Amino acid sequence: ATPVCVAAMVDRILTRALAAVLLWCSEAAPRTDENAAWNVNFNSEHVPEQYFGSWEGHEYFPSPKNWRSLAIYQLLTDRFADGDPRNNEAHDGEFDVRDMTFRHGGDFVGLKQKLPYIKGLGCRAIWISPVFLNGPNSYHQYAIHDFTIIDPRLGTLEELRDLTSTAHALGMYVIIDVVMNHMDNAFAFEGHDQGAAPFKMHDDEEYRLVLRDSERELFATPVGMQPYRDFWYNNTWDPKATYGGPVYGHYGEATIDGGSGTYPYSDFHHNGDLMNYQNPWQITLGKIYGMMDDLRLESHRVQDKYIAMTKALISSADVDGFRVDTPMQVPLEFFKRWAPAVREHARSLGKERFGLFGEFFVTTERFATMTGRGKTPEMSGIDAFIEGPATLQGGIDYSYYWYFFTTLVQKKPELTYGLPLTYRNEGLMLDTVDPVTEQSEFAMWTFCNNHDNWRLQSMTGTAQMRMCIAIISFWPGVPLHYAGDEQDLDTPGSALDGWAREELSASMAWRAVRTTPEGNPADRDNFDMTSSSYRYVQRLNAMRRAYFGNFGSEQCDVVETPADKIPDVLVFTRGCTDAGRVTLIANFHSSHSKDVSVATPWAQGMQVFDILAERGAASFQVGAEGIVQAWLPPFGVLVLAPGGVKDIPPSVVAVTPRHASTATLHVDSDEVNITISFDRPMVTSVAGMAHLDGQSSAFRCASIECQEIFTTVVAADLAEGFHVLEVDEGAEARDGQLSF
Repeated sequence: ATPVCVAAMVDRILTRALAAVLLWCSEAAPRTDENAAWNVNFNSEHVPEQYFGSWEGHEYFPSPKNWRSLAIYQLLTDRFADGDPRNNEAHDGEFDVRDMTFRHGGDFVGLKQKLPYIKGLGCRAIWISPVFLNGPNSYHQYAIHDFTIIDPRLGTLEELRDLTSTAHALGMYVIIDVVMNHMDNAFAFEGHDQGAAPFKMHDDEEYRLVLRDSERELFATPVGMQPYRDFWYNNTWDPKATYGGPVYGHYGEATIDGGSGTYPYSDFHHNGDLMNYQNPWQITLGKIYGMMDDLRLESHRVQDKYIAMTKALISSADVDGFRVDTPMQVPLEFFKRWAPAVREHARSLGKERFGLFGEFFVTTERFATMTGRGKTPEMSGIDAFIEGPATLQGGIDYSYYWYFFTTLVQKKPELTYGLPLTYRNEGLMLDTVDPVTEQSEFAMWTFCNNHDNWRLQSMTGTAQMRMCIAIISFWPGVPLHYAGDEQDLDTPGSALDGWAREELSASMAWRAVRTTPEGNPADRDNFDMTSSSYRYVQRLNAMRRAYFGNFGSEQCDVVETPADKIPDVLVFTRGCTDAGRVTLIANFHSSHSKDVSVATPWAQGMQVFDILAERGAASFQVGAEGIVQAWLPPFGVLVLAPGGVKDIPPSVVAVTPRHASTATLHVDSDEVNITISFDRPMVTSVAGMAHLDGQSSAFRCASIECQEIFTTVVAADLAEGFHVLEVDEGAEARDGQLSF
């Protein structure tokens, strides 16, 4: 059947002359002329398991040599930068920048424009929210309607390609959030369309599915009219059908299906709502939040469809990795087929180390079953694994976050010991052997914030947040930075309710939530590359690269901690080479300073330095048996290394007029003095690498050291509106370092 498409007229206030026609085709996965601009599938036949992607003449970008060498920046695309306002009300609308629960217009075009901001922070990988078609106001993009159609409010396939190509040209990688456990909310369980449906399984009479909205648009499919184009429900009961298994419980225990009777010909589960997250069958078969239709991922039919669609996304957009949403609700047998199929397909495109990472909002025992080849508790500490190939490489590790939360938010610094204890336990419980290199690589993502939680700094303060960021920067694994932390965004409230999902572009949605005497920082444009916290994260990422190198050895995952614990203080030593080891010391106490004696790996008489200090690094003399004496204020942190502070790329530390400032100028008489200040003397050629609004503007060095450059612009040459200052990548400092 030929899909029916709609022409949506968009007329923006930007100019009365601007009108654009956005053609979009709701849930039209088979490729047609009408939906080609948004479709990653190039098969015009309606056979979902045979969908495929293509990018004719494209040379695919190779994978990173080691994911541990990267720092990742996470963002919600809708809540970042609006580069093309014409697509804001495409599809089902629900656009309103005044309301934090509505869509705000961020898109691929805006994100592409801001990639230098992210790279300048030192993050060489971005994790973006799901890209496929969602419902009216699902700005988060987790309520998928179709797994091959790009949501037109985010942009077109060509604009997604522009994003990945620009990222690759900058030496960056793009990780896309993928959802497979569930879709949108087309179905209700019969008899429970107005309320919760208790979980049922087998002879307990599972539910027939009914359409939640009788007015919902249906689509012609090979099996009749359906609310989703490629995944279909079927209310035919089979009393002998089972779920197979095993599935795994909250503590990694395996459970086998001992009953029978279900709806095996349906692509969806008919079991009711997920209410008990401790029950292994409910978390695998139940409908999350009672509002997201749960896919029957244990079915090979459903697996074949989803595998084809995932491969199409890689081929058509040249993405570098996936972050898997809610993997604890997905049966392991799905990952045992999907993960090797994805890796093999990516390898055929030249992507040898395609990244597969999960959301591990669950116990270590549970995510151990889906890390690498997988382990159950009985396999801990021994060379034994769950049968079958490797699945997820690593994931967002909440085990460490809970210790940050209890020590800093709940003010229980005595639990600081839990961080190294967790790492030791994970070393026994996880299979960290990479299927490509066949060497152990701890690829867990550690974080202080993400898009699902309150921001840590909103519950504590800047000092606690900075200490947390320093720890994850030098801890094994991959540090994850959440958009806005580098600008001290601190709106209180759950991210799930929209509060802590502020955008970096100027927005009115948070105006009423004052977090400082001046208002809320989220109210203004926050792409400020000279802010104090931006430069702090930038320095940490630079030091991580300088001291740990390319992360190519198993030694990178070795953490040394003192035999004698220091109350309320975290101490660890780590390095990818003996020469590159650092020792981090952090005081978790909220009111007590600490005088500490710390065992280090260095010889008596050596001089070690605090490499966190931006200038005037403190030095310490190593005493007998490698002991260093140090004093730390509450939430103080030191990162010690011998031989002086290594050179890192130069950075801009200030501009005038300052970022996001405004001025009223008299066109006939006023001039504007523009200055750019660096953290060190620069080679004089830097003056020619500075631009105002993309144009060379006769910048000159302010002194012989050229640590500041300036120019003067007459007001008549400045149009009303926004103006942008830029310095090209590769600007050289007098010490030979190039800007990153």
